[in-house]
Amino acid sequence: MDLLSLILPSRLVASILSSKSELKKKLISGIVFTAASIITLTLLYSFFIEEKIEAKFMLSGFEKIELPFPTFSQLLISRIIYTGMAVAIIFIVSRLALYFIKKEDAKTSVLITFIFSSFIVMLIATAAVTPILITQPKVPYIIVDTELQDVTVYNGSFTGYTEQGVVTISSPEINIKYLRAYRVTPEMKIVDWRVEDIQEIERLIQESKTVFNMSNVKWVEDGVEKTLERLELASGQWNTIRYNIYLNAVWLSLGPATATQIFSIFSPVSWGLVLLFIARCFMKTYQTSMTIASILWIITYFIFFLMGLF
Repeated sequence: MDLLSLILPSRLVASILSSKSELKKKLISGIVFTAASIITLTLLYSFFIEEKIEAKFMLSGFEKIELPFPTFSQLLISRIIYTGMAVAIIFIVSRLALYFIKKEDAKTSVLITFIFSSFIVMLIATAAVTPILITQPKVPYIIVDTELQDVTVYNGSFTGYTEQGVVTISSPEINIKYLRAYRVTPEMKIVDWRVEDIQEIERLIQESKTVFNMSNVKWVEDGVEKTLERLELASGQWNTIRYNIYLNAVWLSLGPATATQIFSIFSPVSWGLVLLFIARCFMKTYQTSMTIASILWIITYFIFFLMGLF
C-alpha cells in the first residue's frame, strides 16, 4: 500500500476515486485508523492520569479516600462516544456543504471513506506528542472542595446545624445522598481559591478548616432509622468513607503543569489538523475552491469548540 496515498489528501482522493475495490480498501483502512486512534488516545490519557498526575484531598478525613479518576474502560467508552460525535458532526456539516454547492447527489461512501481515513493524522499527532509527554515531570494537585453523591460513612459521627439547631449524629453506618466537603476561614466564610502563589495556597490551608454540607442523611440509632433532610457546616470523623458518584471538585496545582498544558493544547491542534486534512480531501474530491474548503474547516472547528470536543 502506498504510504503517500494515506497521508496526502490528493493521493488519497485519487486512490479512492480510482476504483470500487480501492474505495473498499481505503474504507477498511480508515476504519482501522479510527479504531487505532481511539485505543492509542485512551492509552495516552490513561498513562497521563496514572503517571503524570499526583493528587490528594486536602480535606480532613479524606486522606485515604479513592481519587475520582476514571478507569481505562470508562476512558475507552467516553473516547468512543467522543469520536462518534466528532464523525457525525463532520459528516453532517460536509453533507450540508455539498447541498449548498449543488452536489448533494455525491456518493456518501467516498465522503465517509476520507473522513475515517483522516484519523491517520490523529495517530501521527499522538505518536508525536507521546515522547514529549513521557519526559515531563508529574503535576502535583490538591483537591480543596468536592461534591459527592451516594456516600457511606462507617463508624462515623457528625455535628452540624439543622433548622432545629445543633445536632450530633453517630452510627456504625451513615448514608448520605449528597455531600459537599470544603474549607472555610475562621469567620466561617468559604475560602476564595483564586490565587496563583503556592505560598498563599499553603497559608489559606493552614488558616482554614474542613466543613461539610449534607442532604438526605440516614442512619440507625437505638434500632430506629432516622433521617435528616439537611445538615450544614458540620464537622465529623469516621473510620472509612466511600462514594459512588463524583460530581465536582476544585483542583489546585502546586507545581509546574507542563504535562497538563501539553494536553490542553494537543486536543485543539490535533483536531484542527484532522479537519484540515478533511477540508483538503473535500476540495480535491468535489473540485471546490479553497474558499469553500476553508469555510468548511472554520464552521466544523467552531462547532467542535461549541460542543466542547476539545
